Amino acid sequence: MNKSPFLKLQNGEILRVGDTKHTPQGELTIQKFSYGFDIASRTSIINHLIHKYKLDSYLEIGVRDGRNFDKIVINKKIGIDPHPRKKIKNLYEITSGEFFNKNKDFFDIIFIDGLHLEYQADKDIDGSLKFLSKDGFIILHDCNPPTEFHQRENYEINGKFPQWNGTVWKSFAKLRMTNSNLMMCCVDCDWGVGIIKKDKSNIFNSSGKLNYNFLAKNRIDLLNLISVNYFINNY
Repeated sequence: MNKSPFLKLQNGEILRVGDTKHTPQGELTIQKFSYGFDIASRTSIINHLIHKYKLDSYLEIGVRDGRNFDKIVINKKIGIDPHPRKKIKNLYEITSGEFFNKNKDFFDIIFIDGLHLEYQADKDIDGSLKFLSKDGFIILHDCNPPTEFHQRENYEINGKFPQWNGTVWKSFAKLRMTNSNLMMCCVDCDWGVGIIKKDKSNIFNSSGKLNYNFLAKNRIDLLNLISVNYFINNY
């Protein structure tokens, strides 16, 4: 982006550096990340951490068409997707389970954006933790569904595919409620960008059925929801 970046919205509104517009996806904002100005997203959060902490190796689970993978700036990067939408360099066309069963390498940063269902997210997080570098980061997309409809089990509705976050948030929440050896937060942008790091933390103490009403009632504390600006200043 140029030295004075701005974003023109469909309604003609101009969003300049530091402005924040609240949307169903979370904060829409242009900020100065460690590598420069950019729109807040999963991609900018990953590149911020890579640049700031001089990370060297990256794994992405769920590459699809490469729209995120291609923009990640790092020395070594590998993608996993059993059914990618195009040919991508350094992509393994296998499931994450097959990859982790054979893998022997550790990664500084791992991005999970595969099947957006709790059972699969559980497996992907568990596999990623086993191969995460000591000071590495796991990034998890779709952690903050804005409505109950967004966290439905099925992507397809009457032959159409409305925006879908799935039940990834449940995997994130379960760890927040049980594991004090993980530092966890969720950046409030791009449908909720979760961050997991191996470190001591306070768990979220609460009981109740893990459904959307529980999320809606406890969203900020359960997800440890933080602003984009807080993320930049503290991570």
